[in-house]
Order: sequence, then C-alpha cells, then structure tokens
Amino acid sequence: MKKKILSISFIALFSVALWISVALSESYVSTILIPVEFIDLPSNCSVGFSSNSEVYLQLKASGWELAKLELKKRVSYCVSVYKKMGRHRNNLVDFIDDNPWITPALQVIQIAPAQIEYEIEKIGVKRVPISGNIKLDFKPGYGLTSSIKYYPSSIEIYGPQNLLHQIDTIHTEYKEFSGLNNNISLDISMKVPDGITIPNKLCTVEFEVQKIVEKVYYGIQVEVRNVPTSKGLVLFPGEINITLKGGINKLGKLLNDSIKAYVDYWTALNSEEKTIEPIIEIPKFTEVIAVDPKKLEYIIKQN
Repeated sequence: MKKKILSISFIALFSVALWISVALSESYVSTILIPVEFIDLPSNCSVGFSSNSEVYLQLKASGWELAKLELKKRVSYCVSVYKKMGRHRNNLVDFIDDNPWITPALQVIQIAPAQIEYEIEKIGVKRVPISGNIKLDFKPGYGLTSSIKYYPSSIEIYGPQNLLHQIDTIHTEYKEFSGLNNNISLDISMKVPDGITIPNKLCTVEFEVQKIVEKVYYGIQVEVRNVPTSKGLVLFPGEINITLKGGINKLGKLLNDSIKAYVDYWTALNSEEKTIEPIIEIPKFTEVIAVDPKKLEYIIKQN
C-alpha cells in the first residue's frame, strides 16, 4: 500500500512538473516597469534633467525567459549619452543594444514613453546646512535640556548646477525617539535628493535629556534700566525670589548671576498702576514657574 501511494504521488508531481514545463515553453507577452540608467557620461558630469526616471517595456518571450527575468535582482534600461554634454531628445528604442540583458530570446514590442529628453551638465558643489526630521517622546518626568545638534552641521553636496540651486538644506531621515530618559548621541541617515551625491550619508545627532525638577533662587536683584540722569526709580522690594523648572543637572549648576530681572523706567513712567512687573531673563531650557513678589511697588524721584 505504501509503495502504491508513493507511486501515485510521484506520478502526480511529475505530471505537474511536465505541465509547468510545457506552459513555460509557450510564448507570453508581459509589461514591466524599470528605472532608466544613464551610462557613458562625460568626466565630472551628471544628469541635470530627465523627462522620465522609469519606462515601460512590453516584452514577448517564452515563459522560461520571462521567469528568469523576474528572478534577476536589478534590471534597468540603460541610455547611453555617448559622452556628450547639453540637452538631448532620443528615441528609447535606439538604446536596446546598450542593454545586454535584452537577449534575442526577448522581443521588445513597445517602449513607453517612446522618447526621452535629458540634459548632461558639469558637476558643481555647494555647502548646505543639515536639518533634522525627528520626533521626541520623553519618559514621564524627563525633558529636553539642550539644543539638538548635528555633526557635521553642514555638508558639501555634488550635482548639476540647476539641481544645486533648488536645494538649501539636507534633511535627515525621519526618526522617532520614545521613552527618552538619557542623553542621546547616535548616527542617523541623511535623505539625499535624486541626482545629488554626498561624501557621507550619515551624521551624528546629539541632545541632552534630564529629569525635570523645580528649584527656588532667592534674593535675585532687580535692575532698573533706561533711567534718565536727572531721575531715579526706587523699587519696593529691590529683590525677588524666582522658581525655575528645568533639568536637574542644569539647575544644580545654575547660580543667581545667570538669572536677570529688570524693570524699564519708561514703562513705569507710562503705567497707570502703582506697581510694575519685572521682566525675567533665564537660561535656555529652563522655565519660570513662580515669581515672589510678582509685582513691585515703585517711586519715581527727581535727583
């Protein structure tokens, strides 16, 4: 019984294989979409413009040939520029011989579009800044405590002059950071526009992440600004207490001298109230939570 089952299975598999072999031996028509690749460029030149980056090829061949074509990792339609600069328009069918993968077993029935227009230019160079494309999400109680820096901050890009004129920034690839609770320093890929080359596709992104806390700074002297020599502005009180919110390490190193508080004489002179609110200047990545007192009494006097 076991031998009989094996025989039946073998016959069935053989029949399927035979059917596939016969089917693949027949001719078929298939349409493929492949990228255009320019070859034989002059030295230090590149493609500044192309009317098409992809073309459709309608092919007629046996199933075996079409199957082999599908298995190839990368197929492109090569267009030779014959080392000529300037703007050109050519029939795409004229470049079949520049594509050795199109063997006599593959019959090209149609190419769409039928023509391609392109321009070959000298390669130029331009330095542009690097800009990030990242999203930050922090662990509860943590936050950003520095600017986001990219190293290098700018990069030289190479390509046709008409493309270089259109580019003023190179962006990084989009990346999300989640659950942040430590400083970050890592390499990130850059997004390179078509037709442009750069010496290195990686840059380093760095920023600080700290636990966010609050701290009170006592006895901050309030400065009086823009007072005429013949006048005087006296504040009551002359000192205030300021509560800041920021990174634990940043606030731990922050001294009173880093916090500025002042009032402007002309603002006080034009005010209809008897009190004035001081202006507070604080370091980046810190936030004022409270000022005590929030408003100050004042007297304008004649010297």
